[in-house]
Amino acid sequence: MLKAIDHITVNMTDKEKSFWFYGGLLGLTKLNDIDMGDHFLYYFELPGGCRLELIEYESENPVRPGSHTDRGVYRHFALETDDIDGLRSIFARHGVKILEGPEPSGRLGVKFMLVEEPNGVEIEFVEKL
Repeated sequence: MLKAIDHITVNMTDKEKSFWFYGGLLGLTKLNDIDMGDHFLYYFELPGGCRLELIEYESENPVRPGSHTDRGVYRHFALETDDIDGLRSIFARHGVKILEGPEPSGRLGVKFMLVEEPNGVEIEFVEKL
C-alpha cells in the first residue's frame, strides 16, 4: 500500500539562509516552485527520490520554540553521508550549529551527527560503520 516518502516539509523562517544551506552548502538540486496563493512551496531533490519542501508563508506566523527531547513533536529527519567528518568540517567552517557528534553508535552501526539548520529544524547525518 505505501510506496515511498514523497517529501519532507520545513516551514522557513529565513528563505535566503534556507536556500544557502540546502542548495549551496548541502548541494541539493533545486526543483520547482509553486505559488499556492497565501504561501509558496520550494522543492529540492533529496537522495533516493524524496523531495524537501520548503514553505514560505505570506502571513506572519509565530515561531514555536522547543527542545529536541520534547515529547509529542516531530524531531528530525536523517540523511546518509559517506564522509561525516568532512561534513562536520564544512558545517564548522560555515557556522552551522552542531548539536551532537560526530560520534559512533555501535548499537545502530553508524557514526552520527545532529545539526540545527537555519529554521531551527534538527537534521541527523549518519555514516554507516
